[in-house]
Amino acid sequence: MTVTMVVVLLVAVVALGYFISVSNTEIRLRNLVKAQQEICEANFDKMWKVIKQITHVSDTYLDAFKEIYPKLISGRYQSKDIRFIVEHNPPLDTSVLRQLATAIEINREQFFSHQRLLVARHNEHKTFIQSFPACILLPNAQEIKITVIKSDHTADVYATGKENI
Repeated sequence: MTVTMVVVLLVAVVALGYFISVSNTEIRLRNLVKAQQEICEANFDKMWKVIKQITHVSDTYLDAFKEIYPKLISGRYQSKDIRFIVEHNPPLDTSVLRQLATAIEINREQFFSHQRLLVARHNEHKTFIQSFPACILLPNAQEIKITVIKSDHTADVYATGKENI
C-alpha cells in the first residue's frame, strides 16, 4: 500500500467514525426529548390523580359533614328556657383543604420542572441538527414536535401582548 492509500483510508475511517458519532448524538438527543415528553405526560396524569383523590376525600368529608351537622343542631332551639346554655358545634376541619392546596402547589411545581427540562432538551436537539456539521451530515433530521401545556389565559396574553388583570 502506498502512503496515499493509507492516508485516504485513514481519512475515510475518521470521517465514517465522525458521521457515526454525529448520527448517534442526534439519536440520543431525539430519544431524550421523546422520553421527557412521556415523563411530562405521566407527571401530568399523576398530578391530576393526586388532586382528584384528595378532592374525593374532601367531597366525601364535606358531604358527611353536611349530613351530620343539621342533625346535631336540630331541635336545640325549640325550648326558650335554655337560652343560657353555650354550645360548641363541631368545627369544619379545613386540614383537607390545606392538604389539597399543598398537593396542588407541589405537583404543579414538579410538572413545571419537567416541562422546563422538556423545552431545554428540545432546544438542545434543535440546535444540534441546525448546527454545522450536523446540518450537512444529517440533512433529513427533523425537529421534534413537543407539547408544552399552557392555559388559555397564557395563550391569549401572548397572542395579544397584553395582560389585563
